[in-house]
Amino acid sequence: MSVQAEVPEQEEFDKLFTVFDGSSPEDVSHARQLWSSLSLLPPLESRLVSADIRQRLPVSRPQRSSTGARPSASEPPSVHDALQLQEERRRYAAMADQRKEIQALMRRQREQRIQKELLPDFRAVETFVSSLSRIR
Repeated sequence: MSVQAEVPEQEEFDKLFTVFDGSSPEDVSHARQLWSSLSLLPPLESRLVSADIRQRLPVSRPQRSSTGARPSASEPPSVHDALQLQEERRRYAAMADQRKEIQALMRRQREQRIQKELLPDFRAVETFVSSLSRIR
């Protein structure tokens, strides 16, 4: 019974794999080398490291510029720069004021919510008192 079970397994094995039956050991060796050399490598994108692809970005180095390209520190700022700086300061001051107003409004609203939570609901108290008076 075990001989019959092995026959179908052997036929499946023969279908899936190449068998060098009746060949000399030298031919088998050459055939194995041929098939192993024809095996496909995974695509380049699936490899973790590749010699063709640079793995790191280049290190940034400080750039040396010519002396004429950079304005010297001894030159006074121009009128346009001063006006631009003033305008920027005004915008920041206005944003700071607006932020303070919003914070004050939020603080007032929070205090009002807390006060409402602390004060008992008078309608609830009235109904409770009236229900107590009915019981007596």
